Amino acid sequence: MSSIKELCRDTKQGGSNGATYESGTTAVTGNFGSITALEDSVFSLLTASNWDGDSTGSLPLPKGTTIYGKFTAFTLTSGKVVAYKA
Repeated sequence: MSSIKELCRDTKQGGSNGATYESGTTAVTGNFGSITALEDSVFSLLTASNWDGDSTGSLPLPKGTTIYGKFTAFTLTSGKVVAYKA
């Protein structure tokens, strides 16, 4: 059973603030809390203000995968995603 905290998080990042659908290679900017791949996708750019570590260039995201963070910009090389507004 989900906790209240999990349900609130899922609702907040699940589209209640809107979403952006992207299927091309145009740069997208905004404030996003999660990104879900609708098909196998590859990012040439993924900017997250709260991620540490290696560069996220050429980051693959398999179909059905959702990543969470504070994303402010992304560009796809291929694939289709929905970016949920934070």
